[in-house]
Amino acid sequence: MTEKRELARLVKQVQNGDLEAFGQLYDRFYGPVFAYVLHQVGSAADAEDIVSGVFLDALQKIGGFTWRGAGFGAWLFSIARNDVMDYFRRQGRSREATITEQHMELASAERVDRIAEAAWDERRLREAVWQLSEEQQQVVLLKLMVNFSNGQIAAVLSKSEGAVKALQHRALENLRKIMESGTEDGTALIDRESAI
Repeated sequence: MTEKRELARLVKQVQNGDLEAFGQLYDRFYGPVFAYVLHQVGSAADAEDIVSGVFLDALQKIGGFTWRGAGFGAWLFSIARNDVMDYFRRQGRSREATITEQHMELASAERVDRIAEAAWDERRLREAVWQLSEEQQQVVLLKLMVNFSNGQIAAVLSKSEGAVKALQHRALENLRKIMESGTEDGTALIDRESAI
């Protein structure tokens, strides 16, 4: 059975009251939704709270879900995006670049340097991403973290695919400029993002 058919079957079962089917959707999407939220809020505890709300909202609203274009995943990430925006409004603060808790854990002595360097690089990239417009941030996160297609991103952001491509292009150019201006030797740290 194809992925889309399987998702359609599960969604239909949930719409008919099957909570076990919702558990399967939860298991399938929890990791990607959590990663998407965590990279925006920077705190695992806050991300867990937000993701719980995302799935609660999805369960309450799934009766009104209809298959259009990008499908269930895009619909779920639209809820996540809105819940993250609500989180920042409630906190009365803007998005901040923080090192995630997973990078704060201490490891064996031989790995500490590698972990510190990776955390520094991730922090610098995150700080660069937060300098982008909100829509450019969303495009980068959905593309890199969730591996969404331009069509799926368009559905999450309520934009055309052409607008997403333009946002993606501008986001990459802006990221490149930000990262290059922030390095001491003038080299870019975002080679892996150029594959977007």
